[in-house]
Amino acid sequence: MIILTDEIAMTANRRQYTIGNPCKGGLNDKQYFTRLENALQEAVRIAVRLEIADGSITELRQVIAEQTRLEQTFSEKLKGVYV
Repeated sequence: MIILTDEIAMTANRRQYTIGNPCKGGLNDKQYFTRLENALQEAVRIAVRLEIADGSITELRQVIAEQTRLEQTFSEKLKGVYV
């Protein structure tokens, strides 16, 4: 399991990538993807949505900046692991 944020993690098997909320022994609220790109896009969407919900992001320009930052951060965490 790769922890992307405190609330988002990713696993994979031969057929799919799974993202969800990390918990003891696995993931809760799982979502499944056949393509890594789609799993990363959804992880970024979830992370941004959570930051908007908790008030960390309050402006559109912050959304765009955070999306860019998260895409870079998540890609770095996965470099060489799944690709």
